[in-house]
Amino acid sequence: MTIYQSQPSNVALGNTTYKAFSETTGIKAHYRDASGSTSGTKAVTSGDLKFDLTYGFSEQILSGSVRFKLGNSTFIDRDGLIYRDVNPSNGSGIQSGLIRLGTGEIELSSWTPGQTNSLTLESLITTTDLPPINKISFRTPIIPIRPQSMTIVVASLEHGQLTLTADENGVIETSRAHGQVNWDNGFVTIYFYTKTKITEANRAEIEANDWYDPLLEYQEGVDTYINVPVWVDASSVRYNAVAYTYIPLDSEILGLSATRLPIDGRVPIFRVGGIGIVSSSKAQELPSVIAGTTYNLNDQRISWAELEDANGTKVPFDLYTVDYDYGRVTLGGDFVLGNLVAPLSVKYRYQDMGLIRDVQINGQLTFTKPLTHNYDAVDTIVGSALVIGDMQARYTRKFVQGSWNGTWADEPVGATIPANYNDALYPIQVTNKGAIQERWYIQFTSTTDFRCVGEYSGQIGTGTINADYAPINPVTGVPYFTIKKEGWGSGWVNGNVLRHNTVAANFPVWVIRTVKQSEPTVLSDQFQIMLRGDIDRIA
Repeated sequence: MTIYQSQPSNVALGNTTYKAFSETTGIKAHYRDASGSTSGTKAVTSGDLKFDLTYGFSEQILSGSVRFKLGNSTFIDRDGLIYRDVNPSNGSGIQSGLIRLGTGEIELSSWTPGQTNSLTLESLITTTDLPPINKISFRTPIIPIRPQSMTIVVASLEHGQLTLTADENGVIETSRAHGQVNWDNGFVTIYFYTKTKITEANRAEIEANDWYDPLLEYQEGVDTYINVPVWVDASSVRYNAVAYTYIPLDSEILGLSATRLPIDGRVPIFRVGGIGIVSSSKAQELPSVIAGTTYNLNDQRISWAELEDANGTKVPFDLYTVDYDYGRVTLGGDFVLGNLVAPLSVKYRYQDMGLIRDVQINGQLTFTKPLTHNYDAVDTIVGSALVIGDMQARYTRKFVQGSWNGTWADEPVGATIPANYNDALYPIQVTNKGAIQERWYIQFTSTTDFRCVGEYSGQIGTGTINADYAPINPVTGVPYFTIKKEGWGSGWVNGNVLRHNTVAANFPVWVIRTVKQSEPTVLSDQFQIMLRGDIDRIA
């Protein structure tokens, strides 16, 4: 009897999944019983190496419990990823594939070549008491979080490790994860699902799942969709984030009590029902510098404009005029450059003011009326307005006393005197342009003559009861106040005092500028305060 040794006649590439022996299918063997073929060798490049650790068992693998050897390399799992040859001193290893904790499948994309292909399982823990989830919510222990600094790692049961990051608005949006991070309070909510279109081919498969409910279906146009859950291991959730901590504000350095300020020192400036200002600042170069010429700007209905030369030197305001309604700048008829350097540029600004109807946490503001200009994101800012209300100059605290004792009190000091000023019929006249915030006293130097002294202004002049007294404000060119001659009564003697206060048409505003801690990048810096006002016009 002759026995022929087996020799390969050809090599065919194939993808075969090897499983445990089954009595139903048995073992299939292929052989030949004839000689005549020569032997040969062919190299085959293998793809990913796949095997199932829980074949035949419907159990979930606990994250971090897998350890096996392939050849001389040791492999472990970390949050859905497989690493090999981990250095015990620093924990670093080579990422070699992924593991599906729900199905037990492992895909190795990298291993040490030239070693034996014997697989030895050293550690594995499975459970049936840890139900998977498709939603996670947690809050960071330290707040606020620096935007775009959070990375969340979670192991899914079917797709391996998911690494998630949030954009500047805190939105997490991938094909399998959808969530939101609140940078201010550190609260994170993520839903895991895959948006799937329901068709006749997959409806039966979808409805066969335990989680299926007809109420989960929704329409988009003519198509029907359902969010298929992506199950994750709750114990595998990890995150990294950068949080801010703040040094307590020193009231002496700050100049005000910080008791009621937020811990980060930032005060919310936008509120529903408040006033918001949308402002765009631009610059436009004039094509020429010709006296008496009118130049049209690129925008109309502007709120502010000024002229500068090439070096940034401001052109005196009396050398040009601005038509704010039509957006035009006209150089004066006698305009000359002089020390100015051409070309000249117009810096201007246009704005819209509106009532805020809604404020979103992502910074979106909604006004009660539409904007009336076109705004570009590059040169546009949005700010809130400090509403001052109506202002009007006035005088208060008019009284008389026998003499001046050097004390700026708002009540008369000493015995009453018979002389007085009749402000019921002849009130002291003040104007918004002339009045300042000041306390005044008028002290008689004789029976008819007097001098006027301010608490901060000092002596500003002298007068007589035989003529109207109207001391001029040197800044505005109009009187601080006007006292009518008809209001003076009789009985004034040397040393008598008439006291009154003037209240200016202004509003106290604290301007505090904050610069964050950093190395200086420029040698100079500046800012500008702009007052926006409305007036009543008399035709």
